[in-house]
Amino acid sequence: MNIKHAMELLKSAGPILKHAIASGQILNPQCELTQPDPDILCEYGVTVPMSDGFSLTANLYRSQRAAAADEPMPVIMCAHPYDNRLTGHQGKTPLNGPPQQYRLIPQAGRPRFSNLTSWESPDPNFWVPSGYAVVNLNLPGYAGSEGPPGVFTETQAKCYYEAIEWAAAQPWSTGKVGLNGVSFLAITQYHVAACQYYGGPPPALKCISPWEGLTDMYRDAFCPGGVSEVGFPDFWWSSEVLPALSGTEADFLHVEGAKPKQFLTEHPLFDAFWAEKAAKVDQIDLPMLVCASFSDHGLHTVGSFRAFVHAKSNHKWVYTHRYGKWDVYYSPEVQQLTRDFMDCFLKDDTSSGFLDTPPVRLEVRSSRDVVHDVRYESEWPPAAAKRRKLYFDAGSPTLSESPITHTAEITYEGNGGEVVVQYRFETATEVVGVMILELHVEVRAAEGETDVPDDLTVFAVAEKLDVEGKPVRFYGSVGERNDVLSKGYLRASMRALDEARSTPHQPELRLDLVEKLSPNEVVPVTIPMFPHATFFEAGESLEIQISSKEIVSHPVYEKVSDDNAGIHVIHVGGPHPSHLSVPTLDASGSSSS
Repeated sequence: MNIKHAMELLKSAGPILKHAIASGQILNPQCELTQPDPDILCEYGVTVPMSDGFSLTANLYRSQRAAAADEPMPVIMCAHPYDNRLTGHQGKTPLNGPPQQYRLIPQAGRPRFSNLTSWESPDPNFWVPSGYAVVNLNLPGYAGSEGPPGVFTETQAKCYYEAIEWAAAQPWSTGKVGLNGVSFLAITQYHVAACQYYGGPPPALKCISPWEGLTDMYRDAFCPGGVSEVGFPDFWWSSEVLPALSGTEADFLHVEGAKPKQFLTEHPLFDAFWAEKAAKVDQIDLPMLVCASFSDHGLHTVGSFRAFVHAKSNHKWVYTHRYGKWDVYYSPEVQQLTRDFMDCFLKDDTSSGFLDTPPVRLEVRSSRDVVHDVRYESEWPPAAAKRRKLYFDAGSPTLSESPITHTAEITYEGNGGEVVVQYRFETATEVVGVMILELHVEVRAAEGETDVPDDLTVFAVAEKLDVEGKPVRFYGSVGERNDVLSKGYLRASMRALDEARSTPHQPELRLDLVEKLSPNEVVPVTIPMFPHATFFEAGESLEIQISSKEIVSHPVYEKVSDDNAGIHVIHVGGPHPSHLSVPTLDASGSSSS
């Protein structure tokens, strides 16, 4: 890493770096490295030719015994920009330890994997003894691979397609390939499974297992609800993307036109630039095992559920949890589950009974470290979930199950004011799915001012309160251990719903249209909050905070709110039935685990 890269990383990752130093994590990474099985044959820097005349680099891991016997194996594959050379086994990581992220990013526990494993990739030490070859591919323009560097481009998907077909044609391969990996390594699976250049997936690709990956870069992470995210793009660029470039920053700018942290400046609305980066999940018909965690709010959660719901696959499963992303991915339970899935579609081995597994593995938590229930459902959200409408009333701090007949107003300052309301559960209840705020809002001039703002941004937070009224915390994104229950965002001028993409349980905004507010105009807005699965004891409460500024922020996330002004008004009652829609299940019969 050169000085420029180091300075950019220091600026964007300051809070996380400070924690890593203070906690000692920077010298004592939060993971456990294991030594590889001596049977594993490691071939580094393998050249993968592309039809456009350049080549990519890949690491290949396979069994020495199988190689000596000319025994082909099915292939587990991943593709990313994160540099597959950065493993302890290759001596390219700090102190020959794990990838640097485990020294920087807090973990829920201590994920365990071998020193053959690069960042967020499948562990060869699990897959090779399980009877697979592993191909870890560097995408074009990164880590020694030639070609144009970008993020989630059609060129990347085209190259991934060709690399999959290359792997399938090798003598050490049975010709069947499955994809696996976390985050960027999950997102690339969606893009190649619906490859636009070739009109579909590679013939050799038989199944995918995307583990926590967004499917719409604009909606899921960079501009949820039309609200600009300025923290994560900067951190991701300086810590993950920039250091891995094969060439220079100028090569990236030639492809993308800007750094990720400037994408919204150049493309403030959802346009063709963002559309290319949105996976066409409704075109995917391959078998898929998706992880959609409730602990990656603001990054991968919504997109993961979108993929599961909208994919055309006849065989699809989703695994939910609210724990650490990397802890769960490398856990023995998930490794075995993923192997059972791959065995079905790459080895035609259904002896595990995986095909009989119901589609949805649902984990319901009571708090950060208390799992109330783990069970299987036939669909997401669960069919038994019933929507409970909780209405706002200007005269009460509590939400009511009965509509308010009188009209009234709830007001708060546009430069940082907030409204707080609660709902107390009288019986044990699960809230499972997406809570939806339906508000009728207006913006007025601040006291003593005459200019009326033409827009407002709503920041919403949901908290769980115990019977004593104390906040209950949960695991969150990027190692956060004190997260709230859920969040939601909306810029009122970008309130238009995308009717074709929306479902009753997950509204989707168009985000390609700006409709400014006029003076005295009251507009209805829909704010989906991030999905979760939470158990409430009788007497515990759900608290909703609505504000004109970000209520809770965690490194590395930061939303823009400095354009809010004036007086924000929520109209309630009568023709303006502002309410919160909550998907609930009676929990009296649910089991604990």
